[in-house]
Amino acid sequence: MEWNVNNALKSLKADTEPKSVMEVISTNGPTVTGLGSSEKGTVTPPVKPPRKKTMTSLYLKFFETAPDKKSRSCKFCRQTYSIATATGNLGRHLNHRHPGYDKMGDVIIVPALQMASVSWKPQSEVKQTSADFDHLNWLLLKWLIGSSLPPSSFGDEWLLNSFKFANPLVKIWSTERFQGVILEVSKSMREDVRMCMEQVDSMVSITLDFWTSYEQVSYMSITGHWIDENWSLRKVLLDISHTPYPCAASDIYETLVKVFKMYNIDNRILCCTHDNSPNAFHACHVLKKDFDGRKDGPFCYIPCAARTLNSVIEDGLRTAKPAISKIREFVLEMNMSSEISEDFKKMTDNFQEGSWKFPIDASTRWSGNYTMLDIACKVFALSFLSLYTNCFSLK
Repeated sequence: MEWNVNNALKSLKADTEPKSVMEVISTNGPTVTGLGSSEKGTVTPPVKPPRKKTMTSLYLKFFETAPDKKSRSCKFCRQTYSIATATGNLGRHLNHRHPGYDKMGDVIIVPALQMASVSWKPQSEVKQTSADFDHLNWLLLKWLIGSSLPPSSFGDEWLLNSFKFANPLVKIWSTERFQGVILEVSKSMREDVRMCMEQVDSMVSITLDFWTSYEQVSYMSITGHWIDENWSLRKVLLDISHTPYPCAASDIYETLVKVFKMYNIDNRILCCTHDNSPNAFHACHVLKKDFDGRKDGPFCYIPCAARTLNSVIEDGLRTAKPAISKIREFVLEMNMSSEISEDFKKMTDNFQEGSWKFPIDASTRWSGNYTMLDIACKVFALSFLSLYTNCFSLK
């Protein structure tokens, strides 16, 4: 819209500028005399060639061109697009992923229109405040997604009262509005992933991961991995699907087929890594039969080595589980108490041990117990050293 206005004003300015006599009456121009015309004839001004318009989109100012001139990246989220991508898709990315992008810092400077004949009406304070509140809601939405909180969190009465105390005119979106915006962002991100996968020429390997949310809802995520032309490992989250509990092998198989067709990669799947569960194993077995029947290429499925190693470690630490549970309770108490954490930090600073923070063992990570027990052993030795030093100083 701004580009069209600027070109229109330039054309208007060119038409209203004073022209010389030689420009108006050309001596070399043809003279046509018709019936009933005067002796001087009618002067036809020369036809000027149309002025060439510069097709520079304002959206390009929010994207950086790579040194190889083959791609562009968004200045806000570093999302990469091919250099041949239409500017309409770039604008759709800015509108869906970064609403209010024209207000985020000094990214673009719009020249002022110096036309006395153009009248304009200043925006009222209500409209400007509404736009600022929309940007505030977008920032809250980013925090909501990054913290993995449900949209109903903004329905809390105390939270709304806090915003009202800061500004009585503030308007927080409803839960339905937040859900709708999240859905639109999800669709936009899925379209970006689809365009990214269209540019991948190599084979794609997938990994499956299963987990349960705070609301005890089961989900399955599908991640794609491939090696690009620069021999760099790339990965992207393809889909997160709700799976019923207990999840059957047919549910996993149907979800995989749907995702493969969505991104048009069903003929480029190399292998699948799963969590070694019987249902995932059976689903991959059925998928291999389909690929072998179509002869799209070799397909294999393997269990996750980290989960297998974690199962071995959990079995080996079964006898030491009571001691690990007590250490974990100590770690929880220490992390929740600011006084104990401050004393522990001072003690580590005095003995030049650096900054330590107790991690909690994660059952899904094979190194979770080791990291927690390793620091616990160091603290045990450090405590004895501190006790010995204090006793020696008293003597």
